[in-house]
Amino acid sequence: MNIKTLKNLITHPLISGSTIIFIGSMLANVFAYLFNLSMGRLLTVQDYGLLTSLVSIVSLFAIFQGSLSGIFTRFAARFKANDNTKAFSSLLLNGMKFTFIIAAVIFIFFAVSLIFLPSFLKVQNPLLLIIVFATIFFSIFSSIAFGVLQGEMKFYLLSFLNALGPFLKIALGVLAILVGLKIFGVIVGIFLSVFIPTLIAFAFVLKKHPFQRNNGVDETDFVKEFKNYSFYFFLATLGITIISNTDIILVRHFFNETISGQYAALSLMGKAIFYVTSPIYFVFFPLITHKREKNESVLNTLLLAASIVVLCSVGLSFVYFLFPHFVLSIFFPAQAYAILAPYLGPYSLYILLFSLAYLFNNYFLSIGETKIYKFNLFAGAFFVLFIVLFHQSLYQVIGILFVISFLLLVSYLLYYYHLTHGND
Repeated sequence: MNIKTLKNLITHPLISGSTIIFIGSMLANVFAYLFNLSMGRLLTVQDYGLLTSLVSIVSLFAIFQGSLSGIFTRFAARFKANDNTKAFSSLLLNGMKFTFIIAAVIFIFFAVSLIFLPSFLKVQNPLLLIIVFATIFFSIFSSIAFGVLQGEMKFYLLSFLNALGPFLKIALGVLAILVGLKIFGVIVGIFLSVFIPTLIAFAFVLKKHPFQRNNGVDETDFVKEFKNYSFYFFLATLGITIISNTDIILVRHFFNETISGQYAALSLMGKAIFYVTSPIYFVFFPLITHKREKNESVLNTLLLAASIVVLCSVGLSFVYFLFPHFVLSIFFPAQAYAILAPYLGPYSLYILLFSLAYLFNNYFLSIGETKIYKFNLFAGAFFVLFIVLFHQSLYQVIGILFVISFLLLVSYLLYYYHLTHGND
């Protein structure tokens, strides 16, 4: 590789943008690691299992935040690529209405679920769930602001906000335990770690794009396109999020509190591999949208992203297979988690397949191919079904995750071949 090629590679938007996000993500991951490490040590295994179950609810309903943010990212990227600054006002106004209604409906749904959810998750204090519901509300509402920032590729600000949330979570969480508030204070800290960055993101976006009533945008066409894309985008995100997040909740239900706490730790360690490559997906989405709007080739960007994901995931998977006790010593050195050593390698293989599948999921959604929602929903439904039927051991859970991710990835590859060679 000559110097010019190396320079072009380093300055490639996928690399440079990912580097910025990677720095923020690494800080966020360090804070997240310290949070889970401190919670794992300051709380009992049973309370840590409860905490991860509550956090998993937030993560599960992050499908709304993730899908809506992705929708706004695509529209913002389109407007930026075409220098259509007037359209941002319409996007913000309709987006805020849309997200508020969705967040309010979900909050009401959760309020009704208080009839049965505490017993299902074995939560003795329903107030914990109410705070979790409020966290989900603001997380969903934040999607318009964060989506616009991502679409405009404001990676420095996003990198800061990505790190700020986990920092607030650990600072407030540890402080809450030290003053005796225990898990209640930790959940309040998690709420504030979502609320404060949301305020900052909205302040920046609204300052740059103030509302304009006469913006010259055809509202009817825009709203119609927005709703059509949003619906299928959400379904696609719902399916893949079920695979990546409901395992902890289902294990919490089918296994005892100790095993569920141990599995929560296993999931955290395994998904650390996914988090290492997460900046790629973050930058990849708006970049592909930009290139498609300008009729530029996207194949090289896709291959570059896939290569980075494979290299990082395979390298870390080797570490998990060869040095599981070393990995445990970094994340969860307590003796209660030593039983997880044999599970780390197999779990890392699932993460490898899921990471590649997630990359192709982002690729299809960024180019408007929302038909993949069918693959995602089928995969999510079969995953839940198989876990309900087969949950005698954690190996079965990991095996199901592996098989579902493999089949989803194969489906994506076949669909990609169909799109690129279907007319040959």
